[in-house]
Amino acid sequence: MGFLPSHLRMLLRSHREHAFRGPVCTLGNQETWASYADLEALFRATGVDHLPVASPRRHTSKMFAEDPVLRELARDFVHARVFFQMLGIDDYTDIDAFDFDKPEVLHDLNLPVPARLAASFGLVIDGGTVEHIFDVRRVLTNAVQLLQVGGHVVHMASIEMDHGFYSFSPCLFYDFYAANGFSDFSCFIMQFDYRNILSEYREPVPVFEYRYGMRMEKLLDPMRKPAVFFTARKDSRLDDIVIPVQGVYARKAGLAREAAAGAGAAPSLFESAVPKWLQGPLAPVRPFLARGRHRLQQYLDGRKSSSRIERI
Repeated sequence: MGFLPSHLRMLLRSHREHAFRGPVCTLGNQETWASYADLEALFRATGVDHLPVASPRRHTSKMFAEDPVLRELARDFVHARVFFQMLGIDDYTDIDAFDFDKPEVLHDLNLPVPARLAASFGLVIDGGTVEHIFDVRRVLTNAVQLLQVGGHVVHMASIEMDHGFYSFSPCLFYDFYAANGFSDFSCFIMQFDYRNILSEYREPVPVFEYRYGMRMEKLLDPMRKPAVFFTARKDSRLDDIVIPVQGVYARKAGLAREAAAGAGAAPSLFESAVPKWLQGPLAPVRPFLARGRHRLQQYLDGRKSSSRIERI
C-alpha cells in the first residue's frame, strides 16, 4: 500500500480546501512513492506551505524491501509519517493487521478498534485498505468511531475487479456518511494506468469531480483503473451506526429522509418548495416528481461534467 504522487497532490489539494488537522490515523500501513525532495517539490507545486523535517523516516514496506526492482526504485522513499509532519501534523498512528510493515497499532480492522482510540483523531485516511477488509460495515464503523467531531475522513478506494474483496461505488461513502452525522462531502474519480507504473508513477493522472448520481461513461478511460477519492467532515456523534438506504433509489422512490441522505443534503426540494398544507394532497405524485427531477439532474450532470477532466 502507499500514496502515489497523484494521491499526495489530491491530499494537498484537499488540505487547502478543508484545512486538515491532526492527530492523523491511517487505515493500513502507508508509504509514499516519493523521496523527501520529491515531497518538497509537490508542496511547492501545489502552493501549500510545509515545515522542514530534520531526519525524514525511510519507508518500512516489506514489499519495497523484498523486490529487487522496487528496492532500487524506493531507495530514497520516505514513510507517510514524513508527509504529515511537513503538513504540521506530528501525531501519527497507523493500524494494520500484519506486523511485517511495523504499524503503530497491530490490529485487525475486521474487529472493533480498541476503546482507547475512540474519538482520538482529527484525520482518518484509508489509503486503499477498506477493499481488502471483509467486514465492510465494521471497518467503516471503525473510521467513524476513530474520528473526533469536526475531523475529516478520506477514502482512496479502488474500483477494480479482483484488486480486493470489493469494488466500491462512490454512493457507498455518500450514503453511509450522510446517514451517520457527516457533511462537507467532496468526491473525485482518479484514473490510473498500472501497466507502466514503475516508470510513470510520478506522472499526473486524469481526475474529474464526481457528483452523486451523475453519469460517468464518457469520462472514464477504459485503459485505466478508476479509484474514488472521497472526503467528509464529522459534524456530530451518533451512539449507534445507521445503515443507509441507497440514495439513488430513495430519490427515485421519493423517500424524503433517505433521499436527503443520498444527496448529502437536508430537506428535499419537495419539502422546501411545496407548502406544508399541500404536501399531503400531493404525496401520491411525489415519486413521479422525484424520478423526473433525478433523471433531469443526471442528464445535466453528464453534460456539464464532460469538460472537467484534469490531470493531477
